[in-house]
Amino acid sequence: MSVLSWPSIAFYCVFAVCVYYQQLHLRNFRGRSQVFGFVLGLSALAGTVTGLAYLGYYGWTVAWWAPLVIFVIGLAASLAGVLVERIVGTLPMSLAAFLGWPVSTYYMFHYMPR
Repeated sequence: MSVLSWPSIAFYCVFAVCVYYQQLHLRNFRGRSQVFGFVLGLSALAGTVTGLAYLGYYGWTVAWWAPLVIFVIGLAASLAGVLVERIVGTLPMSLAAFLGWPVSTYYMFHYMPR
C-alpha cells in the first residue's frame, strides 16, 4: 500500500465532497439567475471531468488498482460531508465548493506519488 499517497487521498475526499454538493445544487436548482445556473453547471462539469482525470492519471502513473481504492475512500468521505451539511446547510456547501474543489485539486495532484 505504499503507492497510496494519504495526503493526496485526503484532498481527493475534500474534492469529492465539494463536487458532490455542486452536482446536488445543480440538480435541485430553482434559482432565477440563469447565469448562476450556467456557472454552477460549468463548475460541476469541470469538477467531474477533473475527478475522472485525476483517477485516470493516478492509475496510469502509479498503480492501475489505486483509483478503485481512492474512489471508494472518496465515497466514504461523502458520508462525512453529510454530517457537515447538517451543521452548515446545502447551499453554503455548494458555494464553498467554488473555491474548495479547485484548491483541493491543486493539492491532490501536488501530493500524488511520482
